Amino acid sequence: MGLTSKDSKDLVSLIETISSGQGADSPSNEKAREEALKYFVEKATTATEVKEIIQGYYALLSNFYFTGGAATEVVVPVGGTGIWTDVELTVDPLGTFDFRPDGMTAAQSVGHLGTGANGDPILFKLEGLTQSSSCSLRTALTFDPDEDGGRLEARLLFKRHSGTTPGTDFAIEATSLAMESGADLDYSATPNVQFFIGDTIDTNGIGDAGTVQVQFKTDVAGIISMRELALFIQA
Repeated sequence: MGLTSKDSKDLVSLIETISSGQGADSPSNEKAREEALKYFVEKATTATEVKEIIQGYYALLSNFYFTGGAATEVVVPVGGTGIWTDVELTVDPLGTFDFRPDGMTAAQSVGHLGTGANGDPILFKLEGLTQSSSCSLRTALTFDPDEDGGRLEARLLFKRHSGTTPGTDFAIEATSLAMESGADLDYSATPNVQFFIGDTIDTNGIGDAGTVQVQFKTDVAGIISMRELALFIQA
C-alpha cells in the first residue's frame, strides 16, 4: 500500500511531536519515534516514497535556461550601491520545478510568495518543516560592474513566524564576490547558503511559518543578471 496525502500529514505530525521541544528521552518522544518507525515499515513500500517524504527541492528558473532565452537583468545605479536590495527574477512559464517533500506540499500548494518583480520579491515558504529540518538556498547570477575593483555580496533574509522574541527579520550573509579583473566583464557567482530550521522559522501552525529570500549589495554600479533560485530541502 502506497503513501496517501493523509499518510504524509500523519507522518509530519509524528515528526513535529518528536521535535516539540520536550526532552530527547521523554516517554512521549520515545513513543513518537516508535510510531514513526512503524509507519515507515508499514507505509513506505518503496525507496521513492521515502525520498518524497524526507528530501526535495523547489527551483525557479529564468528564461536563461530555455531556447533563445535570457536572464533577468537588474540595473544597479550609482545611488543604489551599498544598499541591501531584493533580488528580481522573472520566472519562465516553464521554469517552476516543485519537488518539495510531502509535508511541505500538504501544507502549501505553492512554495513561494511574490512575483519576483521590483517591490514584490520572491519569498520561499518554510511551512511543513520542523526543527529537525535543514535547507540550502542557491542563487545563480552574473554581475557586470561599471568600475574596476568592485565587490558583490549576497545574503539570505528570514522572516519569523508569529509569537517570537525577537520578532524582527534576521540574515545570513554569503561569501562576497570580488571583481578584480576590471570593469565591463560578466562575473559569475553562485552563492549557496545552508541553514537549519530553528524555532522561530519552523511551522508554528496552519499558515504560520517562516520565509526566506535572497538580497544583494554591491559597492559599484552595474548590471546583475539573475538566472535562478533553488531551495534544496532535507525534511
